[in-house]
Amino acid sequence: MVRVAFTVALLVAVAGVAVPAVEYAGVQRGDAAVRDAVERIVAEARALAAANGALPPDAGPARRSVAVAFPTEGFASAPLERFAVGRPSRTSESTDGPGDGASDHPDGTRFAWRVAGGTEHAVVVDGISIRPHPAERLRVGEETRLVLELVAVDGRAAVRIR
Repeated sequence: MVRVAFTVALLVAVAGVAVPAVEYAGVQRGDAAVRDAVERIVAEARALAAANGALPPDAGPARRSVAVAFPTEGFASAPLERFAVGRPSRTSESTDGPGDGASDHPDGTRFAWRVAGGTEHAVVVDGISIRPHPAERLRVGEETRLVLELVAVDGRAAVRIR
């Protein structure tokens, strides 16, 4: 009887330590997956802009398709709660990763996301303007194929994402 009680107490103690560690690892893994997807989107958008000229949206602009993987719920993986792409804000804000400090640059792009159980992250990338298509809502899932279009908007080159 004492052995059974001791075994149960030991299992509860081990589970008390292991479960938070697994949840933390899942959040970190999810954040890393989103950061990788953002880097891939930026690289593809830069390649599209470098290889083509910007045309008006109705003139058949250059396009490129990119497949990215976002985290989903699973063992040791936290799902993506929110993902947004847009213009950097004019106010100074905390950012992570490469391209920090571009919040006042008109050709910058701000990626923001939150993984379940994690904190809000934002990465500001300068030198390329990536914006969601104005008529569509950007939807991302586990395996997402995004279409990037290089368009001229108000005389400036921009990459539209959908």
